[in-house]
Amino acid sequence: MIEHGTVVAVRGTNVDVVLAGSSACQGCSACSASDSGELLLRDVVDRAGANLGDEVEVLIPEGLRMKAALAVYGVPLASLLLGYLAGFLLGSRLGMEPDVAGAVLGVLAASAALAGTRFAERVVMRGGRFSPRVHAILSRGSGRNDVVPENDDL
Repeated sequence: MIEHGTVVAVRGTNVDVVLAGSSACQGCSACSASDSGELLLRDVVDRAGANLGDEVEVLIPEGLRMKAALAVYGVPLASLLLGYLAGFLLGSRLGMEPDVAGAVLGVLAASAALAGTRFAERVVMRGGRFSPRVHAILSRGSGRNDVVPENDDL
């Protein structure tokens, strides 16, 4: 999804952008709403060299929300169920109460899955592949109307 907005803050290679807020933005929750009702997208990766006040196109990766929900909810839930099943089966063979062993192993498996998901999130977000990024500078804050596409080779 491509949105248009204005750069309101520059921090190194990241910028904050106030977006116009198209109909596709409704319910996305990638942005935070300011007191005045504007949509603010923080920490947008900027390889195009945007400055304060520039009008930019921001590329927001499609399907990111669904993949994140699957990772955060689906993986730990599957781990909980598989851990319970494994603990139940192992517990009866080891002379333990099957339900207790299943519950303990299920909670441990779900906790490990959450920790793994958290670690994977940090690795993925560090790469910047799934982060919103400045796709093009539509106009400079000084009034120049240059269209400067992002250079992915940087």
